[in-house]
Amino acid sequence: MKSRRILIVKLSALGDVLRTTSLLRPLARRHPQARISWLTSKAALPLLETNPWISELATSEEGLSPGPGFDLVLSLEEDASAARLASAVCRGELVGVTVGGGGLSYTPSSAPYYDLSLLHRDADGGHAAADRLKAANKLTYAELWLKVLGLPKPAKKDGLRPVLVLSAEDRASAAAFARKAGLADGPAAIGLNPGAGSRWPAKQVPVEAAVCLARALVRRFRRPVILFGGKDEAARNRAIARGVAAAGAVASGAPVLDPGTGHLLRSFAGFVDLCEAVVTTDTLALHIAAALGKKTFALVGPTSASELDVFGQGEIVVPAGGCSCFYRPRCLRGRSCLDRMPASRVVDAVARWVK
Repeated sequence: MKSRRILIVKLSALGDVLRTTSLLRPLARRHPQARISWLTSKAALPLLETNPWISELATSEEGLSPGPGFDLVLSLEEDASAARLASAVCRGELVGVTVGGGGLSYTPSSAPYYDLSLLHRDADGGHAAADRLKAANKLTYAELWLKVLGLPKPAKKDGLRPVLVLSAEDRASAAAFARKAGLADGPAAIGLNPGAGSRWPAKQVPVEAAVCLARALVRRFRRPVILFGGKDEAARNRAIARGVAAAGAVASGAPVLDPGTGHLLRSFAGFVDLCEAVVTTDTLALHIAAALGKKTFALVGPTSASELDVFGQGEIVVPAGGCSCFYRPRCLRGRSCLDRMPASRVVDAVARWVK
């Protein structure tokens, strides 16, 4: 079918919203005359603003503009109300999450992705089969969805890079910070995002380990390190900055800087854009850094390393021997994978890309 109107329903989480923009260019190539609309949440709206591939952008709080319906609807939110809306506005093909008397399910066409998800339940209600499939999977998030949609993989490595277009206004706060910190006179900074929000504590680099990592990055590269994180990481980042300061100066002219965590989303992306490289856990900063073409180093614990992508600019760094707490919010061991990962291993990965 040559779709005339395409709708993507993806409301949350923020990192997942941004990485789903990887599908926009392949969809536009397959359907060059189509108008692509996107229904998201108010919280995620700033990540999609100014995106040149989106014809109509609406929020779930305000709703879509009246119209004849959509020829292709990608229902990507594991939420009953979002799935009902996706079905209601579809006049053609629906791909993804559905809802019925038995609760949430998914279309057979979307099985390559949702067979690996919490929607895939065993007869006893568990997720053992889904966990096995997810552990065995070797495709990235975008590649899984290309398979679902029957779209060819772009020839270039960055052909599936997420799309985030920033303006001078978005970069203004970061530019002012850079001027005040004297960052314009030396090599570009390295970003470090060691947190991962409150939902996934096992994805975080603990404070003491993050202090060691920040110091190791400064010692090796003689560059400023900028701490990133969301509002949940404010106290952690302050503790990391204090920990580095308490350990003494690590390199002349190369401080560890904490610009705070209260920035608006697009301003936060402006801070990420100050950096040549970003070391981050599996969280929003990873997808922002990848979208902006930064050298990106993803520190992966209990999530699927295969589904992540740095698009030929950086590395996915996983614990030696893998992680035995696959998709658990908290580690079953006394020390988490990322707590036990040597700082030297991360620094060596960065050194293969940054001089």
